[in-house]
Amino acid sequence: MPRIYIANSLYYITAKGNLGENIFLDDEDYRMYLELLKKYKEQYGFRLYSFSLMPTSLSLLMELKEGETISMVMHDINSSYTKYFNSRYAKRGHVFRERFKSAVAEKETYLLSLINYVHTAPVRLGLAASPLDYTFSSAFQYAYFRDAAKRNELNINVQNLLVDIQSEIKEALDFMSRMFPQARDYLDFLSSATKEEMDALSKKITSAGLLGSDAFIAAVEKEMEKRREAEKQEKKYLFHPAVYFSFAVLMAGVAVATIYYQKAQKAEAPIIIEREPETAHLEELNGTEWILELKPEGETRLTYPQFDKITFKDGAVSSIYLASQGFAVSNYSLITNEDGALVWETMQTNKEGDTIFLRGEEKDGQMKGTFRRQFRDNYSEGVAFSSPGYYKVQR
Repeated sequence: MPRIYIANSLYYITAKGNLGENIFLDDEDYRMYLELLKKYKEQYGFRLYSFSLMPTSLSLLMELKEGETISMVMHDINSSYTKYFNSRYAKRGHVFRERFKSAVAEKETYLLSLINYVHTAPVRLGLAASPLDYTFSSAFQYAYFRDAAKRNELNINVQNLLVDIQSEIKEALDFMSRMFPQARDYLDFLSSATKEEMDALSKKITSAGLLGSDAFIAAVEKEMEKRREAEKQEKKYLFHPAVYFSFAVLMAGVAVATIYYQKAQKAEAPIIIEREPETAHLEELNGTEWILELKPEGETRLTYPQFDKITFKDGAVSSIYLASQGFAVSNYSLITNEDGALVWETMQTNKEGDTIFLRGEEKDGQMKGTFRRQFRDNYSEGVAFSSPGYYKVQR
C-alpha cells in the first residue's frame, strides 16, 4: 500500500513481533510504547483514533498531517521502541517482524468501523472476553469518554491515558451521533458490530489494502501513478551518461574533502566510481556499494550534498558524507521480506553527540530508504535516498 501522504484518509497499521515473539513483556513495555506514541504524535502532528497493544502484535488507526508519510512516522516509533527493548533485555537485532503493514481507508466511510476493528482485536486473538476487559487499548477511553465518575468508580488501570486522544474521540463520537442517532452511546454502538462484519472487514484489509468509495480509490490510484511516473523520470535522469560523469566529478570532490578525515581515522581512501551499475537481484548486501541521490524531507538545519556513496563490507556500512561529519562505521542488521526485498538498519553516532538512524530497502537491484539525524538538542531532520543500481566492491 502507498506510504505517501493521501488527504482524507486513515492508515490502519499492524506490526508483529519478530519470529512470533512477544514485543511487550510487562506493563513497563506497554507504557514505553504509549509514551513513544505520545512523543511522535506531538512531533509529527498525526491524529490517533484508536490503538490496541497486545503481547505479540499491535494495531493503530492514524490520520497523517499533510506533508508527512506513514513510513517515517512508524520508522521513528518502532526504531525507538526497538532500541529501548534491546537495551532493557540485553538483546540484539529486530523486535518487529519485517516492516509494519498498512491499509489505507477513506475516512468518512471507514472511521467508525475501523475504530471498532482495532478495539475488538484482543477479543479476536482470545486475549479478552470483551474489548473493555483488555487494558492496553483505547476502548476504555471511548466507552467512558463523557463519564469521569464511572471511570473513577471502576478504578481500571489507566495506562492507556498516557497518550492523549481526547480530541480524536470527541470527533469520532460526534460523527457516530450524526450517522447512527439510534446508538445510545459508544458501548451500544460497539456491541452492535457483529463478528460477520468484522470478518468481512478483515478480508477487505487483507486482500485489497485500499478501502473506500470508487472516487476515493480512483484518486489514490491516480496519486500512486503520479508517484510511479516521477520515480521513472528520476531513474531515467540517473541513468543518463552526463549524470554519471557528474557522479564521478562530485564523488572525486567529496573524496578530496574527506581524505584527511579518513586518514586520521586510518580508514581506506574512498573508491571513485566510473563504471556502469549492476541491477541483478541480490541475496545479500555485503560487498556492494551504491551512489545515492539525497533528498531532504522538508526544511533542514543542514545543507546536504546531492549525492553520497555507501559501502557494505565485512558486515558494516559506511558513508562518505557521514564519515566527513564524524560518524563512525557501524554494523547493520538485515532481514529478507516476503517479497524478496532486503531491509537493513543501523545507527551511527559522532563525537558531538548527534545520532544517525539509517534504514534502507533493496529490491531488484535498486536501493531506497531514509536516514534521520537527531542532534544532541533533540532536534531531528530526515533525508530520503535512492539509487538505480549497485557496484561490487573493488578490493
